[in-house]
Parts: sequence; C-alpha cells; structure tokens
Amino acid sequence: MESIKLNNTTYVFARNFKHNQKIRTSFNRLTESVFGFSLENWYHDGFWGDYYIPYTLLHDNKVVSNVSINKIEFDMEGKRKTGIQIGTVMTDEKYRNRGLNKYLMERVIREWQDQTDFVYLFANDSVLDFYPKFNFKVVEEYQYSKTIDTHSASSTWKKLNMEDPADVAFLIGRIKDSTPIAKISMRNNASLIMFYCNSYKKNSIFYIKKLDAIVIADFKGDTLYLDDIFSKSPIKINSVIQSISDKSILNVILGFTPLDDTGFEKQLIKSSDTLFLLKDKFEFFANKHWMFPVLSRA
Repeated sequence: MESIKLNNTTYVFARNFKHNQKIRTSFNRLTESVFGFSLENWYHDGFWGDYYIPYTLLHDNKVVSNVSINKIEFDMEGKRKTGIQIGTVMTDEKYRNRGLNKYLMERVIREWQDQTDFVYLFANDSVLDFYPKFNFKVVEEYQYSKTIDTHSASSTWKKLNMEDPADVAFLIGRIKDSTPIAKISMRNNASLIMFYCNSYKKNSIFYIKKLDAIVIADFKGDTLYLDDIFSKSPIKINSVIQSISDKSILNVILGFTPLDDTGFEKQLIKSSDTLFLLKDKFEFFANKHWMFPVLSRA
C-alpha cells in the first residue's frame, strides 16, 4: 500500500488485497451499495483468483473508490489473445467528483496497455461520456438468434446442483476441458464463470447426458437464452437446442458468437451496456460481427 495525495486529500492506494479481511469487507460494502452484490462468497469458495485485481483508494480506512481489472485469455478465430477487461468501477457517493476514478483509470491503463493485446470495458448509459476521455472508442456488438420448430426435447437432461460439491467439481472440470464453440471463446477462467454459476445462473445449469455436454441457459416464455456450452468434443449447437427445447420454445438467442453461424440471424445489440475498446488496440475488432460471451463480462 502507498499514500496518494489528490486535491489536497491523502488516500491510501491498495491493489490485490483479497486476503486482507478488513479491506475486503469495506470493498464489499461499496460493491453492495453501488451494484447490489458482494464478492465475499466468491472469495470463500476459492474463485477469487489472480486474474481479478482491484485498484482501490481508501480514506480513513474505508474503501472509497475502485477500478478493477480482469485478465482474460480468449481464443479468437483460432488465435490466443489476452485482454484486460476493466470493471467494478465505483466511487462512494460522498467522494464523487474528486478525480478518484480518473486517477485509478489512468493508472490501470498505464500499467496494462503494453502488457496485453487489448483493453476493454462495458459501460451503462449514464457514463458514456466518461470513457472517451481515456482514449476508449465504442465498438458495435452483434448477437445471433434463430427461430425453431421443436415438438419435444429429443434427450433427457438434469439440472446441476451448485450446493452439491460433486456437481460443482464436474462443472469446473468440464469448463477447463471444453472445446471452443464460439469465435470469441474465454479460456482458462473458470473462476469468472463460477461467479455467475454460484449467483445469477445457479438454477440455469444443465447436463445433457446423450451429448455429454453442460449447458448454461435460461427459458423465458417462448425463448431459450443459450449462454454457453461446455463439451470435451466439438458439438453442434443445433443438437444442443434440439435436446433441451420443448414445443413451447420458438426462439433461441445465443450469448456468444457461434463458430458456425449457418441458419442464425445477426442483429446489432442495442442495450444499456456499451462496449468500449482502447483505441490503440482497436483494429483487430473493427468490422467483426462479434460479441464477447455474456459469461465473460465482469
């Protein structure tokens, strides 16, 4: 830790403090107040690994501002790339408009832009004017979908129980051994996927025995939201769709860009989260009709 003076106030800068209970507790209080979640269970379950690094300012022993990085490896059309995703950008309400996030953003970019293939982040509508100040540029993303006609699910599946250590171990092993199904496929980062699987997606994890594949998906009305597929061998997405959908499902929306997009329609994503890439690392993504996998978003 080190002392930092900003606008006549002295702060303590801390980085990667996951094993410091006092700082971690204060950090989680701020994430809960700003975003509505805590990383405490993620830490105790052993999934807060070395790839997630907070850059944090403290004042009076309290976390008041933060910018985190997630170091993520991707297979992109057969080439291994390493990206730095910036996230958990937050400042205590009483400390806003003091340049704290600006200091942390500049420090993160300075330390990482030459150590990685690209730097990126997702921003909501309220901060779209903030990130261009740091040389970030908006990038369009495209999502793939299709209509289907399925009379009944063609094979049996079971829901995995994230309270069962055997199911958890099975899922983690399959994530690590999986074959890419997407043009942008996150690799070697089971910890980020487990953040979702132990929280927002804990009731959305299915094992299809016939295909020997684990699927993360949600069913909403007549639509199947297929977030990811984990299989040791190459697998056809249509086989998964047919195996898990019944006659009530008429539409499928993918949470990734399929390696084979035959039969799928692509559509420009228009949502509250906008993708920004650092401009000097921008070229590889230009003119690609891609999206980052939904389970890779931190």
